[in-house]
Amino acid sequence: MNSDIVQEFNLLNPWFDNLPYNWVELFDKAEVLAYKKHEMIFRQNEYGDYIFLIETGRIRQFLISPNGEEKALSIIGKNGIIGECALNSDSRYATNAITASKVLLRKVRKQIFIEFLSQKPEYIFQTIDLITKKYRLLCSQSLQVSYMKALPRVCAAFIQLSVQYGEVQEGNKVKLTLSFTHQEMANLLGTTRVTIANNIRWLEERNYIKKVGKNYCINNLDDLAKLANNQMIQS
Repeated sequence: MNSDIVQEFNLLNPWFDNLPYNWVELFDKAEVLAYKKHEMIFRQNEYGDYIFLIETGRIRQFLISPNGEEKALSIIGKNGIIGECALNSDSRYATNAITASKVLLRKVRKQIFIEFLSQKPEYIFQTIDLITKKYRLLCSQSLQVSYMKALPRVCAAFIQLSVQYGEVQEGNKVKLTLSFTHQEMANLLGTTRVTIANNIRWLEERNYIKKVGKNYCINNLDDLAKLANNQMIQS
């Protein structure tokens, strides 16, 4: 596996799951909330009094344009936090947040969260670390939308998914354990469903990927990484 190229694409990964953080000491200060899939947690520009700690499940953060179009930003999973964008003096949520699966959350008042960090400075690092990851992702997404064609972005998305949700098989094949729709990928990459469908069909016809049931399989991760890298250079 060409780890250098794969790792480079993984730095742009919008899927933040099984994060190396621990919020257990905050749990007794938090309200437990259970959500079903596709339930809204908060909306952009709402005043935010709470920070949400993700115990299990995944949450999708996205924006809605003035004309109603959706732009997905990231998927935040276990051990992640959402709502930290309301920690500043404006106290508004910068994004929408909706569940992408069944979710168990811990809901903490913003002031309690701030006081906890002041008393437990070791937790400041993991808060800043996640905020920094999200900021880097936004910078990368802005660059991709401005300068990168759709095909290398689709390839990059498959590579990122392979790192987060891939089962390595014989011959450098990787089976993705996470299923998704063309529309979900289109929202995440800031393009149209038709563009995603056309590019995925192109990759399938050239044997870079194959769909098995509801899930995709990358036939050779090195080949897909090389294609994505070459396409980026040509863009």
